[in-house]
Amino acid sequence: MKKDLTTYLSEAVQSAHDQLERRIAAYLAGKELGISCRKGCAFCCHALVTLSLAEAEYLRGHLSPEGLEHVQGVGQKRLQRIAREKNTPDFPTRYFLEAHPCPLLTQDGACSAYAHRPLACRGVLTDLQARYCSPGAIPALKGTQRKAYLGQLEPHHGPEHYLKIPWRASEQAARRLWRREQGARGFTVIGELASMIYLLGQADFRKALSGGQKAVRDYLRSQGLLGGEWGFWVG
Repeated sequence: MKKDLTTYLSEAVQSAHDQLERRIAAYLAGKELGISCRKGCAFCCHALVTLSLAEAEYLRGHLSPEGLEHVQGVGQKRLQRIAREKNTPDFPTRYFLEAHPCPLLTQDGACSAYAHRPLACRGVLTDLQARYCSPGAIPALKGTQRKAYLGQLEPHHGPEHYLKIPWRASEQAARRLWRREQGARGFTVIGELASMIYLLGQADFRKALSGGQKAVRDYLRSQGLLGGEWGFWVG
């Protein structure tokens, strides 16, 4: 029996997550690298997270009613900022420095959807001190402190102190997933996590989805969300 689109894409997302986890685990073991990331360490969870429509649908389906309500509230506000600042070159950097916590975080700094977190989150790892991941930590380093930081960077780091291979692997996995969704749905939508989950709860966006790629593109354009350097992408 042929699988319905929702089931197919959900399984595709889960498979992408599992494959990335295995690849990263094998890399860390092979290089004998110990990561400093721990439950409750949430410095990197202040960045805007990009994901595809399939990952957003998958994640949305695993949120509690209370968690979903909170994410949607944050998502609505973020949409407004994206519409205003999608053409601002340093928008993601400034947003990170403002230290807005991810709406998936609990009060103790843990991810409420850790098992279902996006590919982009899974690739952000470091083996240096976690404090370097705090918003504004690196720009604030001066003199001997900056020299000490730079002295710790190795060829396996990049960008900055993050592990290069997991970072790249997550990007590659995301692109493969996008292609699978494009093949199954005919298109995908790429955008910010909370904003996408909010949109999926809106009847007019769901209607546009049922109308296909052009309808989605027209809808996002009408909301001022399409294109720009940091707006939504459809294709």
